[in-house]
Amino acid sequence: MAASHRQRLRAIESGELKIIGVNCFQECAESPLTLGSDGGIMKTDPSAEREQIERLQAHRKNRNDADVQAALQGLSDAAKSGENIMPSSIRCALAGVSTGEWGDSLRAVFGEFRPPTGIDIAIDNRAVLGKKDEVTELRARVASTGAAVGRPLKLLVGKPGLDGHSNGAEQVAVKARDVGFEVVYDGIRLTPQEIAQAAEEEGVHMVGLSILSGSHMELVTSVLEELRARDLATVPVIAGGIIPQEDAKKLAAQGVSAVYTPKDFNLNTIMADMVDVIREANGLARLGPLP
Repeated sequence: MAASHRQRLRAIESGELKIIGVNCFQECAESPLTLGSDGGIMKTDPSAEREQIERLQAHRKNRNDADVQAALQGLSDAAKSGENIMPSSIRCALAGVSTGEWGDSLRAVFGEFRPPTGIDIAIDNRAVLGKKDEVTELRARVASTGAAVGRPLKLLVGKPGLDGHSNGAEQVAVKARDVGFEVVYDGIRLTPQEIAQAAEEEGVHMVGLSILSGSHMELVTSVLEELRARDLATVPVIAGGIIPQEDAKKLAAQGVSAVYTPKDFNLNTIMADMVDVIREANGLARLGPLP
């Protein structure tokens, strides 16, 4: 699926595939659906999160902790021995074990499977794809900026939270590889801690977060806090997703270097801006828009 969509985006970029409103017939009236400060985006009530956390805390307070620990130990023992874990799972449910506790117990035994991401496709970096002049220029900018900072530019693309829609993140990752970035992408449903740890271990020049679940304020804030706790506050963070303009301003105030929404569909333009963000973070002059 990722490979198919990559081919489609390249066809749109080159003009081979015409999409009204994207690469042709772009002039139009503003949609009434996107008017207003929220951009027509439904936002959840923050009280719903607080109420759910309070219910979970009350549930844990009222259950028998000894029964919970015994049930979790039985689940762990069954998993280690290869027994059928259904009876011990039922015991966990009756004791009031949460799904998170149940999952953590099994992860401690089996580990966690990370499936192929869709970007592990061999790319011939000698081939210039899409808009050839722009891609050639982007590769030169990435290479020269890497030389200026002392090593090739490395980008971490992270998808925190429970959002399972990975296509946008994968297309950004693939495009970044096309123009010369080294890319770190470990798939979906990562915690802010896992993303910050990967940024530290990989020594990345930028962290890009893709969030389509509406939880961008909470998740981006958490990632920023985790990076600062690891003395990585100087690593620029960008965010992409369904993010209202009002929230984009709040993220910028927190230190996010750039926010991209579905209106920013030109990946070459985004790549050029990303290079400039990295340059600025390293004391270099911005190169500006593509010619």
